[in-house]
Amino acid sequence: MIRKLLVIAAAVAMPVSVVAVTSGVAGAKVKPTVDTTDGATATCTLSGGSIAFKTPIGIANPGGYVAPVKNKGQKITITGVAVSCTSSAVSGVFTGKASGKLTSTNPTETPAVFYSATSIEGNDPSPGGTLSGSLKIAWTAPVGQKFSDKKSTVLIHSTIGGTVTISGDTYGSFTIPGSTPSSIVGAFGGPDGGATSTTFVATAPDEAALTPIALSAAGISSIALGSGTAALQ
Repeated sequence: MIRKLLVIAAAVAMPVSVVAVTSGVAGAKVKPTVDTTDGATATCTLSGGSIAFKTPIGIANPGGYVAPVKNKGQKITITGVAVSCTSSAVSGVFTGKASGKLTSTNPTETPAVFYSATSIEGNDPSPGGTLSGSLKIAWTAPVGQKFSDKKSTVLIHSTIGGTVTISGDTYGSFTIPGSTPSSIVGAFGGPDGGATSTTFVATAPDEAALTPIALSAAGISSIALGSGTAALQ
């Protein structure tokens, strides 16, 4: 009889526990979803990361850097860029991590010209060349919010290499896009799919620090990046 009463008591108690758990879930706060694709834009600052060249670039000189015998194009890898942004669509600051890969070719140029460290200044691609690739950004929404799309892919067709002077020192710089607009797939493409988006970033070492490396036999295989800005729109 005691055993039977215990079984009945357990059966009666079970619905109570289920109700308690269910009511707890029902009372949980649901994170609002931010629509990051319907014309949303973002204004960002960039910091850190690096840009690497599969084939080192340099400045040819006796006993130092010698360009490859053949021009086989260039593979460029961008990694570890921290992104911090604001947007009218988002409440508060949100962050991201950017990385990407680009392929540059120009069979009309000699290896000495194509792999020269000075050739990264100006438009890429240069006449007769091609440039293709993308920069991918993985987003982290502010606490209490979630994004409808947590990734942006910036399709890159051109860049501009140049210099910028900061506190009297000259640094290398990279601007996206160059002569051909970029486009954005995913989050923060703005009303025109990213056609008016711009990105600017400076190198961490200045030209005075990069020049001896460019002259060395090894050349420049990677460059640390400093700070920059981006307008995703």
